[in-house]
Amino acid sequence: MTRNRGSSKRRASRFFFAAILAAAILSPLSSYAQQGDIKLFSRQATLGGRTQAAILIVGWSRDASTVERLIDVVAQRANEVFAQLDWQNPNSDVSRLNAAAGGTAVAVSDDTIAALEEAKTISDWAKGWFDVTSAGQGSYRDISIDKGARTAQLKKSGMQVRFDGMIDGFLAEYMVRLIATASMQNAMVKVGNVFRGMGSGLAGPWKIQVQDSEGTYAHHALNLTVNNNAVATVSSNEFAYQELINPKNKERIGAPCKGVTLVMKNAAQAQGMAKAVFIAGPKDGMELMAGKASGLIVDNAGKFIRTPGF
Repeated sequence: MTRNRGSSKRRASRFFFAAILAAAILSPLSSYAQQGDIKLFSRQATLGGRTQAAILIVGWSRDASTVERLIDVVAQRANEVFAQLDWQNPNSDVSRLNAAAGGTAVAVSDDTIAALEEAKTISDWAKGWFDVTSAGQGSYRDISIDKGARTAQLKKSGMQVRFDGMIDGFLAEYMVRLIATASMQNAMVKVGNVFRGMGSGLAGPWKIQVQDSEGTYAHHALNLTVNNNAVATVSSNEFAYQELINPKNKERIGAPCKGVTLVMKNAAQAQGMAKAVFIAGPKDGMELMAGKASGLIVDNAGKFIRTPGF
């Protein structure tokens, strides 16, 4: 990974403080930029009517109609998965699962089972700092999954599953894998503040830039290479108008740090772990990343703390 630093310690400190507060942005590759017979296909999409996404695929110009159809399918399938995982959708798998909490198991889709399994894995790695049941009673340990029967069960009454802390990453990972099954080797997907890259772009490795929301320090931005991995950013700005819950005790908390940028192979895990590191704060957050992720934390004083090599 590469990064640009400011010309002075003070400027660099101000920059990283600002950069971590913003959503990452796509590097400036224009839609349908061409280089010989190779073309960059680009599409913006809205998932679930509220989450912004972008799909970029590098392919042959002669295969344009096929690639465009693939992008259509990928966006449609992602919306279908989103609909099943959306706790605000009264007809979703998650809503039916929440309604049956403390009762019998509920039949759910394979994608919902995959999301629940991923959530439990992230929670184990995060030592409870991440939990999809943080909005209700119980914990992720009270979620029972039967893959053979394709059912899930919330064992305690009052439990509520919400995938908000990992759904962007789950969808980004889902879309990239769907693109890969179509024998496409070079793609980038952005969902919310999560990026998942595969292969390369037209000009070499996929690159993204994390900068402050106003672009004040754009020329000193944090530049990251996304090479068959994922980058997730969590900012304190995201919680300006919504409560932040400590999943370990279900209590409301203030933002423990300014923000986190985290890199892992899997996009769902990257977003979930970034959320866990953010809630845990700098000290515990650095311990969570050890051996599992690389990244950067900006504490509430504006100090930036990196894992080795980041």
